[in-house]
Amino acid sequence: MLQVPLLATACLLLTFARAGMAADASALFADGERAFAAGDYHQALQSFTAAREAGSAGPSTHYNIGVCQYRLSDYVAAEATFAALAAEFPALRELAEYNRGLALRAQGNAAEARVAFERARASGDDKILALANAQLGELGPARTAARTRWSGWFSGGLGYDDNVALVDELVLPSAFSSSSPLAEALGLLSGDFGVVPLRLDATGYLVRYPDANEFDQSGVRVALTFDQQVGSWLLGVGPTLGRSTLDGDGFEETLGADLRLRRSLGAGFDFDARVVYDDTDAGDARFAYLAGSRRQLRLAVQHLASARVRVGYDLEHSDRADPGVAASRQRLYVTYRRRLSDAWTGDAALFHRTSRYDEASVPRTERLLELSFVASRELRNAWTLSAEYRWSENDSNVDTFSYDRTRVAVSLSRSFDDD
Repeated sequence: MLQVPLLATACLLLTFARAGMAADASALFADGERAFAAGDYHQALQSFTAAREAGSAGPSTHYNIGVCQYRLSDYVAAEATFAALAAEFPALRELAEYNRGLALRAQGNAAEARVAFERARASGDDKILALANAQLGELGPARTAARTRWSGWFSGGLGYDDNVALVDELVLPSAFSSSSPLAEALGLLSGDFGVVPLRLDATGYLVRYPDANEFDQSGVRVALTFDQQVGSWLLGVGPTLGRSTLDGDGFEETLGADLRLRRSLGAGFDFDARVVYDDTDAGDARFAYLAGSRRQLRLAVQHLASARVRVGYDLEHSDRADPGVAASRQRLYVTYRRRLSDAWTGDAALFHRTSRYDEASVPRTERLLELSFVASRELRNAWTLSAEYRWSENDSNVDTFSYDRTRVAVSLSRSFDDD
């Protein structure tokens, strides 16, 4: 792939750099330039972002933020930044589209990258025209027939869970264990059907507890999604199918539908809304009390800059054959991901969920608080080593359902793409 230094085109923007900027914004912008020149792209991104927030709203600030995001391999954020630059500053549309094409190509999205480079060819600047033509030449002609492109992710891990049953340990019969080592495997397979806006996603998991095998679990979920651009929104809708087991017996069998709306809000912000419906049957007669349905509404806002921050709110209501497991729930969460170095990434998450079982024979309310930390190191050939710590506390007005839980695990994962 032709690697074009993005900053080489920044000379086109220097005349926009500082006119009308406040002193603080100017100083922050200058800090960003110095950090970029020194190769410290993390610091440069922080300084340019701070300059924008301090009032430096010109195109050079947006452009340099996109450049830093690209250099930090945050191609999704870079693509969104250059898209916003193209929309907000028409005079720079072709330059922004060229750089947006680079970010899309780095993500493996050749079709959209080709569209962006074609738009860049409308430039009256010979240099941009030549660069866009070179990229189109490397991409080759557009495909005329659909080709399914597969990608995926797999993880296997070992760990320890001190409360597998998720109840107060004192209520368990003496023959049962509440804690156990664990072995788990998780996987995701996604197929994009080329020129057809259709995607297949399959996820699966397997968890084994040697000291508490009555809680062994497995599950698979398959979703077929039709994606369509509607104005500035990306709409995804389609059916879902799932099955899970507990201790080797069928647990839940679900058939449902999933509708999702996403859009960029600009300045690195994205909005996501999702509606999920599942109709559930018991996989085995002993779990007949689970039969029923579940409805969910999920809302989230995400910001991508030097770190990724996601804030979400979920609302859920379920109807079950046994009212004792039919809950109305609300959940608030915050997740934070930051690259700590070239190889290390840190994740932190805080979840708070309230559940009401108003129709149970003994009505109850529960409050779940969960905190987790993950440290990940990138290895060779798309492998990643991760260590996770998770702590949970569930309080209920019915003591049986109050519990604490600590879970630790180490896992090795790998992503793949057939492009």
